[in-house]
This record gives sequence, C-alpha cells and structure tokens, in this order.
Amino acid sequence: MSRIDLETSTTHTTPAGRPRLRRRLAFTLAGAVAVGAVVGGVTFYDRLTGVGGGGGPLGAAEIVSWTAKPTTVDTTTGQGAKTLKWCLKSMDAQGGADKVTTADLRGKVTSMVVTSGATTALCYVGPNGVGGFSEVVDEVPVLAKDAIVYNTGGSHGNGDQIFNYAAGFVGSDVKAITMTAQGRTFEVTVENGRWTAWWPGTENNRRGSVDTATLTLADGSTRSVPRSSM
Repeated sequence: MSRIDLETSTTHTTPAGRPRLRRRLAFTLAGAVAVGAVVGGVTFYDRLTGVGGGGGPLGAAEIVSWTAKPTTVDTTTGQGAKTLKWCLKSMDAQGGADKVTTADLRGKVTSMVVTSGATTALCYVGPNGVGGFSEVVDEVPVLAKDAIVYNTGGSHGNGDQIFNYAAGFVGSDVKAITMTAQGRTFEVTVENGRWTAWWPGTENNRRGSVDTATLTLADGSTRSVPRSSM
C-alpha cells in the first residue's frame, strides 16, 4: 500500500456541517520492489556491480565451489577482511565497536555474522568482497545446554545460481553439528552460540529447510534432532 487513510473520532459532539477529522498518512517504500533494497530484513546486491540485479547474489562458479566442510577465515586480512567490509556496508554501519561472532569459508564464499551497534547481520559474500547478501538476525537467546534452534533460512538466485542457507542458535554444550538437507550432508559452523550453513540448491528445491541435525556435545556424546524439534 502506498497510502493508508485513518479516520479518527472524538467523544464530544461534532457541530453539524463540520467534517470529521481525516488524516492521510503516506508511507514511502523507497526501492521496495528493487533487488537492491532492504525487504524483510534482507539486503541483496548484484554480484558484479554491488547495486542490485543479476541472476542472484552469488555467481554459479562461486556456488559450485561449495564444500561440505567449512574452513576458518581470518577477518583481519584478505578475503575475510573484504567480506567484513562488505557486510558492514550492507548494514549501513556507522563505525564503532564492530564484532564478528562467526566466520567461515566454503569454496569461494565467505559466511559471517557481524554485530554493529544494535544490529546483527548474517552475510554471505563472494570472493574479494564482490557481491552477496545480508540479512538482519536475532540476538542469541538463552537455551538449554544441549539445544539447537532454527532461526532463519531461505533460498536465493536463479538457475545455476540458486543456493540455500540456514542459521540459528545452540546451547553451550554443543561443540559441533552435522546436518542433512535436501540430499546433502555437511558440517556446520558453530561459534559463540550460533550455527550457520549454506549449500547449493535447485529450481525444484528452493527452500533452506534442514532435515536433521546431529549434535556433538561437550562430553563427546551425540544427539540427533529432527527438523520438527528445531
């Protein structure tokens, strides 16, 4: 809606012939239909120009480079530093005490959860900090020590540029997670009470839902959790 009309009434009697108070409120959704706008907490950027458009926020070569096991990434140099800069830009960060709570690399794509001020965002960014997307996520809640919670996920891109992603929270005893989703099994990044993952998708499977998660706990035991319990 571009406008909403609200009619207000009062408890006193309105003199005859005087129209009731009518207030017109205009809501501007600047760029709400553009791919480069923030819609529902997600910011999209074209993987080449960084301003919106293209087949998807990540390129086909980046998605096909996906690995089932993530590796750590240094956020102070190289691709990690460029990803952090991109993520802060997508958040319109004003500078200050920025904090990275998770960071990993799968193939050519860096994943990161960054807090700047009162905003925390999940970012997936291509090589050299060119192209990707970010989504505002919730703060870490208080959970049972062996718990896992699904917080957000989805699917973006078209054709060979489709990828799925998911993220959530874990209790303090959860040290590692292996997930199965849409025919794939992969390790999940677990840091500072959060978990994050992404994997290639198809036109017939544009979701981001997880089937099961196998948790490895601090005492070495494992626990299997189905999607319905997350």
